Formats: sequence, C-alpha cells, structure tokens
Amino acid sequence: MKLPLGAPLRVSLEFSSSRPRLRAARLAMDKGVAQLEWSPELIASALNLAGLNYPPAPGLHAARTHSFNGLHGFLADALPEGWGHLVMRKRLAKLGVDIASLTAVEQLALVGDAGRGALVFEPATAPSDEVETLDLDALADDAAAILSGDDGELAETLARLAGGSGGARPKVHVGFDDEGHISVGSGEIAPGHSAWIVKFRAPEDPVDIGPLEYAYASMARSAHIDVPDHRLIESAKRPGYFAARRFDRPEPGVRLHMLSLSGAIESPPQTPSSYDTLLRATRAMTRRAEDVAMIVRRMLFNVLAHNRDDHTRQHAFLMDDRGDWRLSPAYDLTYAAGPGGEHYLDVEGEGRTPTRGHVEALASRHGLSDKQTAAAIDDVRSAVSGWNAIAKSVGVSAATRKLVAEAHERVWANF
Repeated sequence: MKLPLGAPLRVSLEFSSSRPRLRAARLAMDKGVAQLEWSPELIASALNLAGLNYPPAPGLHAARTHSFNGLHGFLADALPEGWGHLVMRKRLAKLGVDIASLTAVEQLALVGDAGRGALVFEPATAPSDEVETLDLDALADDAAAILSGDDGELAETLARLAGGSGGARPKVHVGFDDEGHISVGSGEIAPGHSAWIVKFRAPEDPVDIGPLEYAYASMARSAHIDVPDHRLIESAKRPGYFAARRFDRPEPGVRLHMLSLSGAIESPPQTPSSYDTLLRATRAMTRRAEDVAMIVRRMLFNVLAHNRDDHTRQHAFLMDDRGDWRLSPAYDLTYAAGPGGEHYLDVEGEGRTPTRGHVEALASRHGLSDKQTAAAIDDVRSAVSGWNAIAKSVGVSAATRKLVAEAHERVWANF
C-alpha cells in the first residue's frame, strides 16, 4: 500500500474515458508537508485546479497549511472522510495495513481513479476486485454492523462502492439505467447506466431518514434551487433509501473536476465559517451573478428549513475541461440541529437565529436587489410550508413530521 521510497504520486485529470488523461502534477511529502509540481501540460492548459490557490506555474508549491494532514486543500477533497474513511480503514486492516501508518499522499494512491471529480492518482495501490452484490438491504444491514463496530459480511463490497465518499452516513456508488435497473462495480459505471449515490442510515439518524432527505430535496427544487435528480428506492425492510444522481458524472464516461468550499479556501469543515465567505468565494470562482443569487437562495433554504449542517464541505464548485467553473447543485439537504444548535455558516455573524434583516443586509452587500431577495424569501417560505404534505406523501413518520414542522415554525417566528 505504500509508494516506493522516493517515488512521487502522479496526479492526472480524466474528463472523458474516451480521451487521454491530462498529466497534471507530481506530488510528494517532505517533512509532513506535501510538495506539488505542476506539469508543463497543465501549465500550458491554464486549468486552475485549486480554484483560489496554487496557480499553475513552474516550481514546487508547498501546502500552505497542516489542516489537511499536510495536503493542499483541493487534493484533500479527494480523500474519503467519515464513512468512506471508516470502510477504507477496515479494509486495509484486513490486509494487515494500519491506515495511520500511511502518509496523506499514500492515502491518495488508495483512491486511484475511484474518487469524486476528475482527479486520478497513480500508481493506484488499492485492490480493484469486482463487486457482485446488488442487494441494497443487505448492504444497509452491513453498513449498520460496521458503524456499530462489527466487520460485517459485505464490508469489502461496501469499501469498493464507497469511492471518495464523505460524511457520516453510509453510502454507495451505483449505476441506474433508464428502466431503473441497478449496476455496481469498482470502476466506471456500466454502459447505458448513469452514476448515482445511494445513502443508508447512520445510528443517529431517524429510521425514516431516506424519505426525510427526499422530501427536503423536493422542497428545495420547489424553491427553484438547483438539486440533482433524486429518487426514493423501495426497501423490503425500511422506509426506503434516498438516491441522488452524481453531478460530477453528468453522463456515462464524462467527469467534471469538483472542489468544495473547504478545499477552495482551505478551511476544515469542522471550523465555523460564514455565508459571506461562501458568497465571496462563489463570485471569485465562477464570476456569475446567477451563482451568487443561488447561494443566497440556498442560504435561505438552510435557515428556514432548519438545515444547520451547512459546513464548508457541503458546498462545491464544478470545472469542465475548458476550465469553466460553476456552482454545483445543492446536496445533503436535510433537517439538522447543527453544532450547539447553530449553523456552521453564520449570516452576518448570527448562527443561532438568523433573521430577515441579516439575510437582506448580506444579500444587498453581494449585489442582490431588495426585489430579488424578497422573491427568494417568498419562494423558499412557500416551499418549506409544503413540508407536511410532501413528507406524508413519501412515508415520513408522523413523529418526524411533527418534529421538523415545529422546528420550521420556530425559525419562521424569529425570522
């Protein structure tokens, strides 16, 4: 699992499986800090993979912070965290390897070409066995066993399907065709299938977390927020599994480079930040007023729908092969109490009880007219007001519907 002594890790971009990979950089660790050397090809292309830092220029570029285990922030994005890190650790332990003994660069080698976005790391050092199971209920049972401390019979399958997954909730990467048939594999999705993520329940989640997240995604779409295509997969044993189409894989064989706000500004997700920072980063990354306006709308949704798990890894940008950056669709939208009952991203310094005045002041400073902000508030309020109807229609329990509805009412009363 370790790279040969003195051998750098090669970083490439694969925007299409039908085109040669673009050699992007070489990477190595030196005294706990990653050193990056951009390739002549990447410099000539003028593609800025890091977004706001490390512009493509000759020479060595040392990581600016130790916050990401010595990695550059945009590369740390490629490492699995939360659930993905857990299953990778267990898989390596079965092979006699302690993940803590590997440098961050060696952990990137484990990702290989199976991570999110368009980055590819070579030489890939993780086993690449094929996956055989299609039983989502069995995978969900095994995910629960792993989270409780057991290995589970399907731990290997879950590890292969986790890819570059982040977040606490178990998830697998699968393919769906037009008829809804599921395919799985440790590499690219099968021909004729689109790439999706299916989520399972974590111990702290309500039993009906799948329908809950589906209802939230549907509410967000009603509020004119860009969200991925999503569906609720029926289960013989549970209320259903939430699934969302991968926006970094817009069509079979095509990839987009993905960079989170955390990676762009090099701020760890557990560190509180602000919507002002997100808005500034969005304007700097995409230079599009419509993306700035979309962030304001998403901020309103997170406030009014009581989604306080809005940290810097929950917002991202996508770059195509021309170097064009856009705001990614919104993802991981659900009811969440947040750290200490506050939003990870504050609104004008207020994390617990953001008000209309806070939102209007921030939106105005970032170029939105009073009319635009008022329309966004009306749209989001109308969408969130439909919570009970849509939640009931998709199988959210009466207890969860009541809990969430009361939270919505408290937020609106103070807004």
